[in-house]
Amino acid sequence: MKISYNWLKEILDFPLDPIKTSELLTDIGLEVERTESYENIKGGLANLLVGEVLSVEKHANADRLNVTKVNLGDGESHQIICGALNIKKGQKVVVAKPGVTIFPKNGEAFKIKKAKIRGEDSFGMICAEDEIGVGDNHDGIIVLNKSSKIGDLVSNYFDVKKDIIFEIGLTPNRSDAMSHYGVARDLLAALKFKKLISLNATLKKLPIENQQYENTGSNIEIIIENPNECHRYSGIVLKNIDVQPSPNWLKEKLESVGLKPINNIVDITNYVLHYYGQPLHAFDYDRIKGKKIVVRNPKKDTLFTTLDGVERKLHENDIMICDSAKEMCIGGVFGGKDSGVTEKTKNIFIESALFNPVSIRKTAKRHGLNTDASFRYERGVDSRMVLPALFKACELVLEISNGKIDSLLLDVFPKKETDFKININFDNIRKIGGFNITDEEIVSILNFLNITIEKLAAPLASISVPSYRSDVQREVDITEELMRIYGYNNIEIPNKINSSPSVPLFKSKHLQQQKISNHLVSLGFFEIMNNSLTKKSYQDKEQDSVELLNPLSKDTSVLRKTLIFGALETMKYNHFNGSSNNKFFEWGRTYQFNTKNFQESNDLILAVSGLQNNEHWYNGKSQSSFFQLKGVLESIFNSFGILYNLENISQDRYYSEGLIFVNKDKKLAKIGLLKKEVLSQVGMKAPCFISEIFFDHFISTTENIKNKIKGVNKFQKSFRDFSILIDEEITMNEMVLSIKKINNSILKSVSLFDIFRDKKLADKKSYGLRFEFLHPERTLKDEEVDRVMVAIQDKMKEEFNAVLR
Repeated sequence: MKISYNWLKEILDFPLDPIKTSELLTDIGLEVERTESYENIKGGLANLLVGEVLSVEKHANADRLNVTKVNLGDGESHQIICGALNIKKGQKVVVAKPGVTIFPKNGEAFKIKKAKIRGEDSFGMICAEDEIGVGDNHDGIIVLNKSSKIGDLVSNYFDVKKDIIFEIGLTPNRSDAMSHYGVARDLLAALKFKKLISLNATLKKLPIENQQYENTGSNIEIIIENPNECHRYSGIVLKNIDVQPSPNWLKEKLESVGLKPINNIVDITNYVLHYYGQPLHAFDYDRIKGKKIVVRNPKKDTLFTTLDGVERKLHENDIMICDSAKEMCIGGVFGGKDSGVTEKTKNIFIESALFNPVSIRKTAKRHGLNTDASFRYERGVDSRMVLPALFKACELVLEISNGKIDSLLLDVFPKKETDFKININFDNIRKIGGFNITDEEIVSILNFLNITIEKLAAPLASISVPSYRSDVQREVDITEELMRIYGYNNIEIPNKINSSPSVPLFKSKHLQQQKISNHLVSLGFFEIMNNSLTKKSYQDKEQDSVELLNPLSKDTSVLRKTLIFGALETMKYNHFNGSSNNKFFEWGRTYQFNTKNFQESNDLILAVSGLQNNEHWYNGKSQSSFFQLKGVLESIFNSFGILYNLENISQDRYYSEGLIFVNKDKKLAKIGLLKKEVLSQVGMKAPCFISEIFFDHFISTTENIKNKIKGVNKFQKSFRDFSILIDEEITMNEMVLSIKKINNSILKSVSLFDIFRDKKLADKKSYGLRFEFLHPERTLKDEEVDRVMVAIQDKMKEEFNAVLR
């Protein structure tokens, strides 16, 4: 935001130069990111001199050129070639000597050089208006008053004004400082506390008192249909105005802060906006049908043409300023083409209003508009500045457009704002801020900030914060206000820091997370990080989605319920950019609304696609597979000593098939192949295997697990194989669970080493199973192993009607 130093000085007479002002503004939280110089005449007419024409003779080799001799007061006669028709002997003129840079009205600046023109030397230039930026005339040279002193700087004879512009990096919460008046108000508080200005100093008086408005028949009826959207609406009718270019002082004010002057009426509204921070809008009074202003929401998809000539479809939640027949303006955002002020306008209605910040921001984002008005409304403007801004605009219209006020003040204020009440403790403030501020200093700073102390019983106090400081509502906010006026640089840094070490609750969780991450990286996985905001179309149920009230875009309108889509978008991006073999993992939170509560969960996702390894002569093309990812998942669980059972995924929003890892009714993880319709939502065509670890359940399961180190078993393992014929629908997991029921300590593992299917077997299949046996204290006997194998065969026959092959 641009703030003019001269403008600040008009509002508050203070003793600091621009450099000191910039430093103080930064100290109190209004960080000056950069400063720039402004001149109403570009270049400031620097080094241009007053010269007297001593003689004028025709150029021997050019009919339209003259050879002149010019006195610049240095005792020499300077020869300058000039083509102006109005040049005469004895004139006082503007001269640019060689080496001087001039700034034309149109075009780039350039440096004057000694030149040879048609055989004659020229030592400078006699300037016209447009050549030095003081006007548009190029019909002849500038002829100065005869009283002008030869050799003087030309800048002494023109109204050259200079200013310093501060570029302030305003944070979104500081809506009170979105104007010159607001910045001056903050500056005054700091100057008073630092005793750099009189305690009786005040800002320039607001134009609100002694205003007389007469009703001469031009009243307008104001109707606010939705007070929650429009909190206040005020206006005044002015008649017999002259729409014309603004006076120079007004143009210069706007140009200094980067605005282009348009006409006196529009320029007045822009001037007041930057003065007080209150947006205004001027309507052509004669175009208001029924002399009625209605603030309402439009019908969905109503077409409306804005000032820029663009036809827009309105949303049913937009705030529209309408007359009795049609929409005239998008309230707080942008005016309409058919109701604005033109050169033919003679009567106007000036609006000063207060709108709901959330509604304004949503409307501006929907229509892709970012105006000075919406910038301020969506951050919140001061309800008490609505009328002063309107009065100021009326004063200026009367002053520079020859108009007259033709109505009473119209002010509809259905939703009044109140000051914020806060209880504070001075001791808490000192503790939070870490500085030794006295009670007297706290009281004085609060008074300087217009914060009223309603009740004081030190160290306790009850205070009332002005409504324009919407960001100050807690004791910590008051602490921040005190610290910035007191001065962050004045807070002593202690030589000694006391700390009580403690073990945070998340330490164990963090260490386990780090352990898993390191393990995955060692297996060739890459960690990714995605935005927790995602598309609404990715959610399966709207009622349990967590939607943003004020989303920045449709792509970031809800909080994610799963990490799957973020991983898929990363996969897609890599695929489209030539990297089709991917192994990713991501830690993140997922969000869901469950009945009456919001729920957050910590999850880990693993995703693989493409080849298992980059193609090479020794490994060929091994595609990523379910069992590849299952092995990774099992290695994580085994490293923490977590026991689990496997259940088949029957019906799932995302997986076409897969497994669930379960421990005592807790779902610890899912793994499977994603459905094609899920892939198509992101635009992925290649198959993708996903595993989700529900980390909160994972952590709670590991809390009571204590891993023990065992020595290497010195005894020999024993293996047995058999092949059985079973029904097609029976899974390996069901068979393993059944075998575990035998509960024999010497049986260590069961693995599947062969699957055989044939048309002759119809709806059956053959599994080849391998069993590993081991005794911790001795070598096993064949009879022991055989007994277990018989029990297993009987179990298979009993539960699955299996036939030994």
